[in-house]
Amino acid sequence: MGELKTVENNNNIVLSKEESEQLLKATMFSSMIDDMKIDNQINTIDYTKEVEAFFKQCSKNDSKHTARQYRNGLNKLEMYIEENDINILKLNPRQADDFCISLKDTDLSNATIRTIISSCSTFFSFLERRHMVIRNPFRGTRTRPPIRAKKQVLIPTEKELKLIISNISNPIVAMAIIFIQHTGIRVGAIDTLKIKDGKYYAYSKGKDITGIVNKTLLTKIKNTGLDITEPFKNKSSEVIRVTFANTCKRLYTSGLIASAYSVHDIRHLFAVSFYKKTKDIYALKNLLNHSSIAITEVYLKSLDL
Repeated sequence: MGELKTVENNNNIVLSKEESEQLLKATMFSSMIDDMKIDNQINTIDYTKEVEAFFKQCSKNDSKHTARQYRNGLNKLEMYIEENDINILKLNPRQADDFCISLKDTDLSNATIRTIISSCSTFFSFLERRHMVIRNPFRGTRTRPPIRAKKQVLIPTEKELKLIISNISNPIVAMAIIFIQHTGIRVGAIDTLKIKDGKYYAYSKGKDITGIVNKTLLTKIKNTGLDITEPFKNKSSEVIRVTFANTCKRLYTSGLIASAYSVHDIRHLFAVSFYKKTKDIYALKNLLNHSSIAITEVYLKSLDL
């Protein structure tokens, strides 16, 4: 090609056509080599072991309910991956979008689809922290369904709640419901809860959470005879959830309460009571441990507030 020449003009280096083509080829070759290296590194990752490590971490930081949601989300993704012959560790953003679109073609609700996508995203974020070559393809996924306010949720009255609690024979479960009523904590965090110096500490959705335990609530716990530092350590959140649901179904069938409430409706009751008293949505966001104020706004709309 002959001697290569450059022309300097106003501090800018102008390359000849031949030099530009040569530089482009070199850049493309370098990029191809980098891609091959990344591909080879990804091939050395054992997906099965990574899943085991992920759920081992979940067992320490998350509730059983959250872990089940993660497992369901990954199961959905694994089925899609198998059907489309894709390496799950090499999933790219476009393929992640296609997966999200495929979920929209099912009978799943927007809330369920969001949970599945969030579960997959959480797993890939876990992989990112363990392997520099992995990128989370679900980060910023455009096809994630928007959060919409649900239809108005029915919540128990104070009178109904007293009746429900009086019909729960297990004192630990009954006290757990009272604790949720006073603090708004998620039932999934109950079995990790510890109390010290008038505050509670627990795990919720992979995060450390804390809040105030007032004197009235502390007195109720003491009067029940439970360990004041770890009152619910011998009762799983799943048992609390099922016991409460079964009690409500029995009372609803008997015509004694207006709906077969879930334990999550006690969290709704707390939100309604707190917001009506304070009108402070930011304080409520912190108490409910929501990640953004937008979620709290949707929460209040579903409660017709």
